Amino acid sequence: MKPKAIFFDVDGTILPFDGVIRKLQETCKHFNIRIITKREILKYTIGYKIEESIPKLIPETKKFINEFADYYRNIYNRDVRSIKPFSYVKTVFKFVKKNKIMIGIVTTKSRIQADVTLRYYKLPYDTLVGGDDVKKRKPDPEPVIKACENLNLNAKDCIFVGDHPFDMMAAKSAGCLAVGTLTGWGNRKNLKNAGADYIIKNLSSLKKLIE
Repeated sequence: MKPKAIFFDVDGTILPFDGVIRKLQETCKHFNIRIITKREILKYTIGYKIEESIPKLIPETKKFINEFADYYRNIYNRDVRSIKPFSYVKTVFKFVKKNKIMIGIVTTKSRIQADVTLRYYKLPYDTLVGGDDVKKRKPDPEPVIKACENLNLNAKDCIFVGDHPFDMMAAKSAGCLAVGTLTGWGNRKNLKNAGADYIIKNLSSLKKLIE
């Protein structure tokens, strides 16, 4: 199959979760509050807005959650050098562009937070839809539909690749082919149950699907 565009999630798909985990824990330390564990971060914050997920884990942050979120995003952006994409990502992106397929980024991250990393590592894209660009985030299809509209494409001509069941649900609801990658939050069972058409080990396996 050769789609007209491939949409990629960011955390767990392009980037490992290490950066998110490290920076959230640093933020907790800065505000002198309980440092949330890696398990808590993966289970309760991935796929959700910081302003919504953190107060559920640490109720006292309700009083200063906007300050907490701003601090986290600022230190994340400042330390972009240490938040590296998976080693094969740049090669995969070059392969996609060489095949004249457009690239879209669809993420719950803010537009600025995603763009900082993509630009720093020179990862090309034709459209970027961040969590602050839409009213409803994944698993709602709105972000995927917006990406299609930005490129003037029909969803059936696009592939969406992500690591979270929310990615698969958004892709299927929008009408895209849903491809789950096992490099992040999801596993074969929950990705399949969420509607994944294909499940791949990592983005390198994507080449076989579009050749």
